[in-house]
Order: sequence, then C-alpha cells, then structure tokens
Amino acid sequence: MKRIDTEIISKRNTVIPLTIIEADSYPAKLLICAHGFKANRTEDGRFVTVAETLAQNGIMSVMMGFPGCDESKDDFINYTLENCLDDIDSAYECVKENYELDLSNVGMIGYSMGGKLTSLYIQKHPEIKCIGLWAAAAYDGFNGEEDFLGVPLVQIKKECEEKGYCDFYNGFDDTYIKLSKRLIDQMENLSPVKGLKEYTGAALVVHGDEDITVPYKVAQETYENLASAKERKLVTVKGADHGFGAWNERPDLSKQLTDATIAFFKEFLS
Repeated sequence: MKRIDTEIISKRNTVIPLTIIEADSYPAKLLICAHGFKANRTEDGRFVTVAETLAQNGIMSVMMGFPGCDESKDDFINYTLENCLDDIDSAYECVKENYELDLSNVGMIGYSMGGKLTSLYIQKHPEIKCIGLWAAAAYDGFNGEEDFLGVPLVQIKKECEEKGYCDFYNGFDDTYIKLSKRLIDQMENLSPVKGLKEYTGAALVVHGDEDITVPYKVAQETYENLASAKERKLVTVKGADHGFGAWNERPDLSKQLTDATIAFFKEFLS
C-alpha cells in the first residue's frame, strides 16, 4: 500500500489536487471518494482510513479536491455540481490510464454534498455497483428548506440574479466565498433522487442522529429511495452531528463511520 499526493489537469484545464491510495495487488478494484462542501479531499483522513484498509483487499482509492476547496487554487465561484462531476471524471480517467484495474464493480463514497455528487454520478456510470453515502445531501433542490446553510434562499437568489454570484459566509471555515448562480441553478435542476431510485447496486447510508446540517430524516428518505438496490443498509451513529466527531473531539464517532464503511465495502466491492 502506497499513498501518492499529486496534481492532474482537469477537463477545464485547471489543476486538481489528487490523492491515490494504491492497492496491495493488481488488477485492483477502484473506490472513488467525493468530499463535501468546502471540505478537504480526505475528509480529515476518514477517506484515507477506509482506503488504507481496503488496499489490503485489492482495492485502490482516488480522492480529488473540488474547485475552491482543499488545496485547489481555483476560485470557489467555479464550484458547481457539473464542474465537480467533471473533476471526478478527470480523476477517474487518470487512474484508468495509469493502473491495471478491474472495472466490473467500481465503488464510490460521497460525504455530504459529495453524496449528492455520488447520486448524480451513478446515473451515467452503471459500473459503480457499491456506494457509501455519509451524511449525504442526496435530495433534490434544497429539500423544501427556505435557506442554504443558514442563509435565506431568497437573499441568495436575489444577489445571484444581480451579480451572477452571492457573497456567502461559510461557517465551516469562517470565510466568505462566492456562491455562483450556476451552482444554485444546478442544485434546483439536477436530480440525485432519480439516481437513487434507479440504482440497483449495493448501498450503505451512514448518518448521525444529531446532524442538523443534513437532518437525519434525509438519511431515512435516502434509504427509502434506494428501494431498487440489491442490498441497502442504514447505519445510525448515535450522538454524531454532521462532522461524525471531527467537530467535537469524538474520534469514536468517526471510527463507527469508517468501521461500518470498511465492512460494507469488503463484502460488496472486494
């Protein structure tokens, strides 16, 4: 098992930060990891924890930093669902070109907004037959809410119409970012629920019962939408908020998350 931190050029001719965890043997299965809104590509090491264990089971993993996130030098105004999906494609193509892979059964994990991306990505990639959704925002639109991460949608949309973006306060890292009109439009027009309802592979849903960022009811709805999956499992991490312990020094909660994920992918991806 070897970790490689590198950069690749995207389809848009931007630079994508990339982390690859090589498998112990080849041809290998592949796990694609999609991080959340304004997060880092390893999700504070939780993706790496899963990947390093799965590497021993012949599974390699790839993690990419989305526009304006992680170590990306791109402006956050370019963070849109379509650009993130393109960057997943770029990372996917990179590992396919450089490693001997068994692509008959590909896996994917999405955390928070990465769960929305996963639910969209599987619609065009039937080879993805094992998914893990961590506190996933896998709903259409804004799930009937009148705000986005605490900011009224009316305010966001008005500013986006006037300028093409909204100056948005991001409480996750105490910064102001440019939230683009394209992102808001794509959030409203693309349907992750369609992907979930059509999915026939194996699916793991992990959610904290104290999550207020993406409420626990979303996990229950996600599980119900996965009715066509050959295998579906909902794991509730009691006492966990959206950070699964990363925000309140509870590593035991992150361990429950990664342990459940490792066990599921060992069974359905190996």
